[in-house]
Amino acid sequence: MRKRKVFLVVLFSLLLVIGGCARRSTSQKIITTTVNTYIEPIKSVVGDKYKVESIIKSVNVDPHSFSPSSNDAKLIADSRLIVSSGLGYDDWVNKIVTANSQDKNLIDFAGNVLDKKDGANEHVWFGVHNVQKLSYAVYQHMAKVDPKNKTYYQANFKKYDLKLDSLIQREQALKQYTNGKKAYVTEPLPYYLLKDLGVTIANPHFAKSIEDDTDPSIEDVKDMENGLRNHRVSFLVVNKQVTSGIITKMTSLAKKNHVPIVYFTETLPSDLGYYDWMDGNITQIERIVKK
Repeated sequence: MRKRKVFLVVLFSLLLVIGGCARRSTSQKIITTTVNTYIEPIKSVVGDKYKVESIIKSVNVDPHSFSPSSNDAKLIADSRLIVSSGLGYDDWVNKIVTANSQDKNLIDFAGNVLDKKDGANEHVWFGVHNVQKLSYAVYQHMAKVDPKNKTYYQANFKKYDLKLDSLIQREQALKQYTNGKKAYVTEPLPYYLLKDLGVTIANPHFAKSIEDDTDPSIEDVKDMENGLRNHRVSFLVVNKQVTSGIITKMTSLAKKNHVPIVYFTETLPSDLGYYDWMDGNITQIERIVKK
C-alpha cells in the first residue's frame, strides 16, 4: 500500500502526552493490535481471558499514513499486549508504546518474531508459517505475564496451530500445479504466499513503484503490457484496496487477453477472520491453475 508518511508532529506529540498520562488503574484485560489481521491469531490463543481489539478496523484505512487518536493511545496504555506488523508498516505505534512504558509488552511481528530487517517485504501475514510463529509468540508472552493460565494458552495455541497446518497442507498440494509459474502483481503484497507456492513475481520493479506511490518506468509498463498480451504469466494479482489509472489499464488488458485475475485485499474485511481470508486467497489461485 502507498507509503504516504505525512504526520502532524505537534498533534502526534500531544497524543503521546495524552496517552502517557492516561494510564488508568485497570485489570489490563485488553490486548491491542494495530490492524484487524491479527485479531484471530491472538484471540485463538487467549480465548475468553482477554478482549482483543484492533486500532485499524477498516480496509479503507492506510496503516502507513494512519494518525492515531487519543483514545487509541489510551487503549495501548492499558493493554497487556500490543501486536504490530513492523518494517515500517505501522511505525506510528512505536512512539505511543514507548511513551507509555509498554515496550516490554510489544510484539513487533516482523522484527521480534521473524527477525526481518529493513527492506524485507512487509506483508508478512501472507505467510501462514509466519502467522504460526506469531501465535506461538503470543502464547509465550501470555504464559509469562499470566502464568496461572499457561496451560490454557498452550492448549489454545496447539489447536490453532493445527488449524493453520491445514492451510499449509493445501498450499503444499497446490504447489504441484503452481511451482515454477510466474505472475504479475499490482503490488508485492502476496509475496510470501506466492513464494510458498513456488510462483515468481515477474514484475517486481512495477509492483514496487505502485507500492511506493511513484510512476512505473515506461520500460516496466511496456514489458508488462507485452507480457499480458503474450501470456508470459499464469495470472495477475490485483490489490482491491488500491486503484489508479495504470492499474485499471493493466486489469483491462488482462481481461482483454484472457489472463486470469486474482483479487486480494491487503487487510481483512471486517466479516472475515485470518483463516477464512487466507483460505479464500488460496482457493482463488487453485481455481485458476486447476482449470
